Amino acid sequence: MGRGTWRPGKRTVLRLGDRGLPVTWLQERLKALAYDVEIDGIYGYLTEDCVSSLQREFGLRVDGLAGPQVFELLQDRDIQEKAPRWQVWGAVHGGCSWQQLERQSYGDVWQKLMGIFLYCFRVGENGDVAGDFPTAAVSDPSLAGIRLVPVISNYNQDSYDQPALETLLRKRQLLRRFQEAARKLLASARVDGIALDLQGVGMGYGRRFAALAAGVRKLAGRYGKRMYMMLTPADAQRVLPRFVEARLWKLPDRVVFQAPWERVVGEPGPSMGYGWLQKELKDVCRYLPAWKLLVTLPVNGIAWHVGEDRDYKYLSYDEARRLAYLKQAAVRWDNLDKTSYYDFSDEKGRYRVWFENKDSLKSKLDWLQGQRVAGVVISPLGSEDIRIWDGLER
Repeated sequence: MGRGTWRPGKRTVLRLGDRGLPVTWLQERLKALAYDVEIDGIYGYLTEDCVSSLQREFGLRVDGLAGPQVFELLQDRDIQEKAPRWQVWGAVHGGCSWQQLERQSYGDVWQKLMGIFLYCFRVGENGDVAGDFPTAAVSDPSLAGIRLVPVISNYNQDSYDQPALETLLRKRQLLRRFQEAARKLLASARVDGIALDLQGVGMGYGRRFAALAAGVRKLAGRYGKRMYMMLTPADAQRVLPRFVEARLWKLPDRVVFQAPWERVVGEPGPSMGYGWLQKELKDVCRYLPAWKLLVTLPVNGIAWHVGEDRDYKYLSYDEARRLAYLKQAAVRWDNLDKTSYYDFSDEKGRYRVWFENKDSLKSKLDWLQGQRVAGVVISPLGSEDIRIWDGLER
């Protein structure tokens, strides 16, 4: 009854002693999540205890008050549908990567995944969206129970293409074509939602970008689909006005936290070090609830040329181990970043190779589960130490 006739406002706060339909609405939602509360329309001590338990379970500040963060959580689609609290996702980058996966034995791995982000659509230099949905992903029966989410990104080769994104945001005709491309993707019965990985919003483009994201959110709602957005912490000066940024991150159902380009402090570092992850995620959780975050864990290795140019090349786990064997390099462990690495030299200079294995990923996974985030994204699929799947469950 309460759920159909009342909705919380942006500033609604319920506390001990309150009565009426809003309290009934709250109690019904708590009851649906298996909290032991009596539906009587009275915010008593039992209701306060249940709200505190909810806050504790999902990593919110525990005060027993049902405020905006509690109401946002209770209206979340995954939580209403009782989806797994800890989710494991994968990411596939491009059609070629999907073809490589098809050649591997991935049958058991698919059963451990909640969903797959498909990086197969790109904003080109002219601001248009180009790409193709992997037909094998739609037709493969082993993926029938897995959420497939196409990603529209402005990532091009080694960096995000900021001029391409600004070209898109400047021209109304391109914005309309972008919305139409998003609509066609969302109209597919096999697609669970859509993700935006658009990084490098320049000064003066914040409101336009927020309007673009709001348009995609509206389309996703119209088709009953989910929306995801990728968040990459940047060291650059803030370019989005605070009130725009606050509204922006309320749009998606889930925010996918990911590392920026390789962390280079002194010696070239890994794609995502343990220390960096701890610091940056705690900063993000100051303005985004942990339960709304999926954290991308890069599983590929990276070979740095230690010199002025700082060139690098991505390697799969198998390639990194094979290279260590060929160069007869001693594998070491970095206690700060909790990542394996080795050094070698040849006629071109000195190299340092960082790579993730089951031990380095376990360190990050154990810590992340304690932070009550929504789950992790293994990226890119096909580059990982296959042993990591022994300890991962959907």
